[in-house]
Amino acid sequence: MEWEKLMATSRHGSPISGEWDLRHPVEVDLDRITFSASFRRLKDKTQVHALPDNDHVRNRLTHSIETASVGRSIGVVVGNALLKKNADLPFHPSHFGSIVQAACLAHDIGNPPFGHDGEVAIRSWFEKKRKQKWFKSLSEEEQSDFLHFEGNAQGFRILTNLEMGRRSGGLRLTHAVLGAFGKYPRTATVCHENPNNDAARKKNGLFISEISAMREVAEATGMMSSSLEDTPCWHRHPFAYLMEAADDICYGVVDIEDGFELGFLNFHDASTILADLADWKKEVRADTTLETIRFLRAMAIGKLIEGVSQTFVDHEQEMLEGRFPGTLINASPLAAELKAAKNKARDAIYKADAVVMKMVVGHRMIHALMDIFHPVVMKLHDVQWRAEEISAHEGYLALLFGKEELAVMKKNPSTTPGDAIRFLTDFISGMTDGYTKRLFQKLHLGQS
Repeated sequence: MEWEKLMATSRHGSPISGEWDLRHPVEVDLDRITFSASFRRLKDKTQVHALPDNDHVRNRLTHSIETASVGRSIGVVVGNALLKKNADLPFHPSHFGSIVQAACLAHDIGNPPFGHDGEVAIRSWFEKKRKQKWFKSLSEEEQSDFLHFEGNAQGFRILTNLEMGRRSGGLRLTHAVLGAFGKYPRTATVCHENPNNDAARKKNGLFISEISAMREVAEATGMMSSSLEDTPCWHRHPFAYLMEAADDICYGVVDIEDGFELGFLNFHDASTILADLADWKKEVRADTTLETIRFLRAMAIGKLIEGVSQTFVDHEQEMLEGRFPGTLINASPLAAELKAAKNKARDAIYKADAVVMKMVVGHRMIHALMDIFHPVVMKLHDVQWRAEEISAHEGYLALLFGKEELAVMKKNPSTTPGDAIRFLTDFISGMTDGYTKRLFQKLHLGQS
C-alpha cells in the first residue's frame, strides 16, 4: 500500500473529488458526520453506564468526540514523523490528523442502544429464530450477517448507505476516511480462523449488503486484499490502527475516571492505575480527589498518545505490507498498564449490579420490540411497502418507522425478504437508549 493512494480524497458515491470551497475534503467529512442524525443520536446511547444519573459520565457522543480529539493528536504526530522520513509526500501533518479524527468521530455511529449488550441482544434474537421458515429462506450470507450483527458493520452501512435518506453513497465521505473507519474489513462468513491473532480478523465489520462499497474504497485507497478464494476480505488501512488505538486509549483511561466519579472505584485504586499509565512518579495528592483523578487521566492520555505514535512509526512498513497482525496498544510500551486498567474497569465497573441490571433490562426490551416489529416489516414487504394496505393495528405500527423511510422503501418495491429484515435491524439499532425504553413501555407495557 502507498500513502498517496491511502490518502485518497475521492468520494464514495459521488463524481465530485478534490477541494471544495476553502475546506480540505476531509474537513467536509468532519462536518457531514457531525451534522448527521445518526451521530446526534449517540448522545443517548450507552458507553458503559446505561441511562446514568450523573451528567458528567460519558455517553457514546462524548466518547466519540474525545476519541476524535485523541485520534487527531495521534494522526498529527504520526504525520509529522512520516513526512520527515518521506519528504516527497505532498501532505501536511494536519491531513493525517484530520483523516484519523473523522474516522474516530464516526467510529461508534453504528452502535445499537445499550452498547455492546445491544449487539448481543440483536444476535440472540436471530439465534432464537434461526429454525423458523422465514429465517431459513435467507441466503447463507444474510443469515450470517444477522447472527453476527455488529455495530462496526452497521456503522459502515450508515455512512455509505443509510444517511441522507438512503441516497446513493450515504454521506459520501472520502475514501481515505472510509478506509480508516474500516477496523474489520471483512464479512461474517469469512476469516473465522485467526491463528496469528490478526486484529483485522477479530470481528466482522462489513455486511454483505455493503460489499460493493467496500470494494470501491479498497480500490480507491489501494487497500490490499486478503481474500480466501472468492470471499471478500481486506487488510486494514493503516489509519484504522490509529483509530482503534484512540478508541482503546479513551475507553481504557476515562472508564477509570467515570468509575471513580460514580463510586465504583476508590481513590487509591483509580489514582494508582492512572499514575502507572502516566508514568507519574510524584506523590499523588488526595485533598482534591476528583481534580487529581482528572489531572492523572490527562497525563495518562498524553503518555499513551506518545507511545502509540512511536509504535506506528516503528511498524509503518509492516502495515503498508499488510503484515502487522496485532494492535498498536498491545505493541506499545504501556500495553501492560492499559490492560491492567481495562481489567480493573471490567471487574469493578462492568460487572457492578447497577450496570448489569440495566443491561439485562435493555436486552429484554430489544427482544420485545423486535418481536413486535418483525411481522410488520414482513407484511410491508409483502405489499411492496404500501402501509395503507395492511391492517389498521399493524399500519399504525408501520408509521413508527417514519413516513420518509417508508416512502424511500416504497420507491424500491423489489426488495428481498433479507432487505426487509435489514430494515428491521436498521430501525432497532438506530434507536437511542431512552427511545427504546419509552417505546417498550408504550407498546409492551401499555404505559403512556
